[in-house]
Amino acid sequence: MRNTATPINDGSHPLTKGSSSSDDGFSADSDDDTKSDERSRRHRHRGGAPATSTGGKGRRRNRGERRGAGEKIKIFSPVVVVLLIGILLSLLDVFYIMKHLDESSSTDEEVIPTTTSLAEIKSQSVDNSHDEDNNSNNRNNKNKNIDSNNPIAGREEIIKIITDAGISFDPVEDADLIEELPLWSEVTEMYGTKPVLHGFNEGNCQRFQASSDPGEHFLGTAGTFNTGTNLMSELLISNCMMPERMKKYGHTSRGVRWQVPWGKHSPAGDRQYREEHKTLKDKNVDANEIMPMVTIRDPLFWLKSMCRHHYTAMWIGREHLDHCPNFLDKDLTTRVKYDGFIRRYDSLLDLWNAYYTEYINIDIPILLVRFEDLIFHTEEVITKVCECAGGRRSSPTKFRYVVDSAKKGKGSHGKNRTGFVDALVRYGTVAKRYAGYESKEDLSFIQKNVDPTLMRLMQYSPIQVDP
Repeated sequence: MRNTATPINDGSHPLTKGSSSSDDGFSADSDDDTKSDERSRRHRHRGGAPATSTGGKGRRRNRGERRGAGEKIKIFSPVVVVLLIGILLSLLDVFYIMKHLDESSSTDEEVIPTTTSLAEIKSQSVDNSHDEDNNSNNRNNKNKNIDSNNPIAGREEIIKIITDAGISFDPVEDADLIEELPLWSEVTEMYGTKPVLHGFNEGNCQRFQASSDPGEHFLGTAGTFNTGTNLMSELLISNCMMPERMKKYGHTSRGVRWQVPWGKHSPAGDRQYREEHKTLKDKNVDANEIMPMVTIRDPLFWLKSMCRHHYTAMWIGREHLDHCPNFLDKDLTTRVKYDGFIRRYDSLLDLWNAYYTEYINIDIPILLVRFEDLIFHTEEVITKVCECAGGRRSSPTKFRYVVDSAKKGKGSHGKNRTGFVDALVRYGTVAKRYAGYESKEDLSFIQKNVDPTLMRLMQYSPIQVDP
C-alpha cells in the first residue's frame, strides 16, 4: 500500500496535477426537486390532488386513509438488504476461521495468531535484545535463544517496519514471506543498532544553517548511480519542508529539491563546475544555498547493482552478468560520461572510492547517509536529515513512507514483489551481501582496494574473503 500524498516541491520534480471532484450532478437533482415542489403547490392551490403518472397505484394516501388489501408492505429497504448480506458473509468468515483453527490445533506445531497487532505478535516471541552485538561472528550462538517453532521470533522489528509503512500483514497468508525476512540481529550485525549520518555530529548542520539567510536555503539529494537517490528525494519531498523559506516566498516554496543543481550523480570536487553547471530545472538555484544529502551503499551490494544497471559507466566485461564484476581482467578501466565531461577511473570500485572521497573532503557542509538506513531506520533518518538543514517535518505525527509496489500475501511473492518489502529481504543478511561473489580473487581485490576511510566512517562491515 502506498501513501499517495503529493507535496509541493518548488517545481523541481514533475508531479501530476490532481483532478477536482464535481458537484454538477447534485446541483441538477436539487433543481429538479425544486421545480416539482413548485408545481405541486400550484396544483393544490387550485383545489386539485397531486398529479401522478401511474394512476391509482401511484396515488398518495391522505392522512388517516387505510392501506388497501392489494398493497404490499415494504419490510426491507435496499440498504437493509445490503447490511444483512454483509452480516451473513461475516458469519461465514467466522465459521471458516473456526474450522481452520480446529484443524490446526490437531497438530503439535504452534499456531501463529492471525492478527496484525504487533503487541500480540511480540507476546508470542522471545526477547532478543541481547542479540544486538555487531562484533559477534558466531550467528548460531547469537540466535540460540530464538524459538524455532515461531518464525516471527527475532523479526519483530522488521514486522513493525512493514506495518508502520502501511503494508497489510497477515502471519498466515504471508508465512513464506516471513521466512525470507532477516532476523533483526542479522541486520544489526551488518549495520549496527543506529543509523549513520556522517556530518551530523561533525557540525555540518549548524554550519549550513548559519551560512547565510535561512530563507534562501534548500536541501537536495546527491549520490552516485544505484545508491537510492530517488528514494531519498521522494521521502524528503513527502515529509520535509523549510519553514524559513516558506515564510519568505510563500507556502508553495517548500525548499526541497529533487537533486543538487550541478546534478545528483556528478562529482562535486570541482568547485567551478559545482557552482556554474546547472541542471535544466535548477537554472536559478545558487549552489551555495543548498545542502547536499548524499546517499551511499555498501560497496558489495553496489557493485552488483552496477552490473545490472550500469547507467553511463562503461568497462570491459560489463555484459557478462555471470561474472560481474570481474576484477581478474587485465584492463579494469571504467569510464563514466557525466554532463559536459568524461572521467576515467582505475576500476569500477575506484568510481565508488573517488566519488565519495570528494564529498567527504568538500568545502561545503553535507550529510552522507547510508542507503540501508533509509530502509531499516526510515523515519528517524529522514527526520534528522530534514532538521539538519533547518527544516521540519511536514506532519509531526504522520510519516509518509515510499513503498513502491510493495505488496502482501500472494501478490508479494516471487517476481511480483518489488520495492520496500523486497529491499528489507535483500539488504538484511550477510548471505545476501556476498551472493554472487563466487571468486575469492574478486573479494580479495575488493578487500585490498576499497577505501578504508569510507568503510570506517560509514561503519560498513569489513570485507571477508571467506565469509
